[in-house]
Amino acid sequence: MSERIKHKSLAEHIVEELEAKIIDETLTPGQRIVEETLCKTFSVSHSPVREALQILESRGFVIREPRRGFTVVRITLQEVENIYRIRAHLEGLAMALAVRHRTPMFLSKLKRMHEKMILVAEKGKDKIYQGLNQKFHEMIVSACGNPRLIQLIRTFDRQTARYRIAVMIGPGWMENSTRIHGAIITAFETGDADAAERIRRGVVLNQIKRFSVIFSNEEGKDEDRF
Repeated sequence: MSERIKHKSLAEHIVEELEAKIIDETLTPGQRIVEETLCKTFSVSHSPVREALQILESRGFVIREPRRGFTVVRITLQEVENIYRIRAHLEGLAMALAVRHRTPMFLSKLKRMHEKMILVAEKGKDKIYQGLNQKFHEMIVSACGNPRLIQLIRTFDRQTARYRIAVMIGPGWMENSTRIHGAIITAFETGDADAAERIRRGVVLNQIKRFSVIFSNEEGKDEDRF
């Protein structure tokens, strides 16, 4: 393994570890990330650590602050709304492209996933349903045929992982989700790319309405973070 490849793999490993800790809030919003500590934790030099932090900064997970260095990004209500408005259009586009690129085999897999989700919803197994719901939409995004679009959506998906589930869940959410998925599958069956795009865009935009409630519940803990 060349030194360049080895260096890159070290940086990527650090990125994955820190990203996971930020998502599960082991590293909390506003927390300072000390470069020297990371070097000791991962037993590496400063170079791959700095590269990892730059990657995390470009993905919106950390920010460089004067006299403090890197800190975990604090999420504001306005930022979340901005991200979800972008996501709505990106995922709507991916949905439309996936309809246009659909194959009988893909449609069959999507239907089987939908049927499985209906059974899980009927049993009230929300955590299992959450995982299947994520896979359902990942299947569609992956089928859009546009690698750059897929990359963008996955980046936004990681950035919003901390609060995505809280936004989704509510009374009757699984039943509503399966109903929407049924409409999406109908759009795939009929080849109606416009309808599929409209459905997905509308779902993501509607989730913005829950943000003010979620952030209001966080007041008193930290005024601008979730």
